[in-house]
Amino acid sequence: MSTSLQRTELKAFLRTRRAALTPEAAGLPRGSRRLTPGLRREEVAQLAEVGVTWYTWLEQGRAINVSAAALARIARALALSPTDEAYLFALMGLSRVDVPEHHFELPPVMHEVLRMYQAPAFVLDTVFNVLAWNRMAECLYDFGEFSGPFADNHLWNAFMNPARRRLYPDFEDGALNLLGMFRMNQAAHPEDPRFHRLIEALGAASAEFVELWQRCHTAPLSAITVPFFHPGFGDLSIHSMRLPIRDGDHVDRATAFFFAPANAETAASFARVAQRLAVARATPSA
Repeated sequence: MSTSLQRTELKAFLRTRRAALTPEAAGLPRGSRRLTPGLRREEVAQLAEVGVTWYTWLEQGRAINVSAAALARIARALALSPTDEAYLFALMGLSRVDVPEHHFELPPVMHEVLRMYQAPAFVLDTVFNVLAWNRMAECLYDFGEFSGPFADNHLWNAFMNPARRRLYPDFEDGALNLLGMFRMNQAAHPEDPRFHRLIEALGAASAEFVELWQRCHTAPLSAITVPFFHPGFGDLSIHSMRLPIRDGDHVDRATAFFFAPANAETAASFARVAQRLAVARATPSA
């Protein structure tokens, strides 16, 4: 977007959000002489602790100096959603500072879907931390068996957990696909500091990660067929389906992975493991 278009969009965006916020919602008295339902410019400036003239120039799209801290106060004054705030910062070409990490709660129905699914299935958040899984996925991945500060991270385990690496007969292709999706997530959530921490840690721990990451590969959130090997499952050919999970602001916050057999041998393996799990669940412990 060109600078002139950014300024035009900034003017429209700030005016629209200011008009949409009532004085009552902002904790201000309405008064008897208000002609418009939204806030006045001076009220936004007061709430954001900035000068009225400076805010007026900002809303007019003038070329003025704007700090990330001041822009964050304006976002709070206008009660912007996380999506709106990220958009405001993008229009200004600024990076957000002191952004709290977003802890996404999976809808309860997702846990029930995972439980009912008769093949491996699990959910990753945007930075690839594992949020939930079913028993078949637990058998395949041994979630929770690795230790360290990134023990629950799917990408970290792919590079740093020897048992996890052995699942992938063609490790490079599988790793590139994961990195491609991860890179797309990072681009969609540039304000989340967890991406930088994980990339920095993997860069320090794995030369292989550095080499693959520097290829700048991207991958869409679409189904692929991948080979796996696991001592308990045998050789597998799996359709890996990936479905986005969004929050109330319609922002992607997680991805559900559902595995389906791509050949008869894999279907038989899944059925065998599912039967074993069903027997173990039905057998009372001593």
